[in-house]
Amino acid sequence: MHSALNSPLACENGAGFGKDGQEKVAHPLQFQICDSREIHVSACNVRADGLQGFVTRIMQELSLSMGKNVDFCMNSNAIIGNWEDVFKAEKCYTTVLGIKSRTYRCFSFTHEPEHQLCYLILEEDNLRSVGYLPDFKFKAMVLCWYDSKREVCKVEVQYDQLGFYMHCLGLFAAHQWLSRRVLTPVIVMSAKAYLASGLVGPLSFLLHVVFFTVCFLRIFVTSNVGQCCFSCSTS
Repeated sequence: MHSALNSPLACENGAGFGKDGQEKVAHPLQFQICDSREIHVSACNVRADGLQGFVTRIMQELSLSMGKNVDFCMNSNAIIGNWEDVFKAEKCYTTVLGIKSRTYRCFSFTHEPEHQLCYLILEEDNLRSVGYLPDFKFKAMVLCWYDSKREVCKVEVQYDQLGFYMHCLGLFAAHQWLSRRVLTPVIVMSAKAYLASGLVGPLSFLLHVVFFTVCFLRIFVTSNVGQCCFSCSTS
């Protein structure tokens, strides 16, 4: 970051270091990155309740406009064709997932003029409508492309889908503990043994996966949980 702040373009915008050696930043920052693309980084303070209110405010901050239609996709999968359906879908799944209210926040964004692209980190504060489910915070990356009229034509939201639904079910802490304390040590030991074998390659990796899948299924079938599930399905 220091090299960016000390670049000529950054210094023209007032970024650099003060007499006391403390970093001082004026916004927006403007500098060239390694492949000669020009990017602008700006600070903002956008906060709104509900997706529609947030989108309206962030568009003003980005000096962009909203048309009726947009290609709106989540993790490059589900695609919605217009803003009205986007806002309806957000209200629907918020209610279904037991979320009473959502506050959206954004503190900075990056702009690439050559690619007509803006992207930002979106922060959510989710309050639950069900008492036994904990409130939670969440973050997502949002990418917005716009046309020659500065009208947003495509939006892509990238986020940890598994983590989000674990939060919604109130299981995120348990899932995090299981992954950190149980699954990760086993995977690391397996990876070390695999590398030490000297048989690293696509075929051996496939056999590796098949072996552990069979072991897991065998343990599941012979356990009480597996027998209980089997008896329930046949009764």
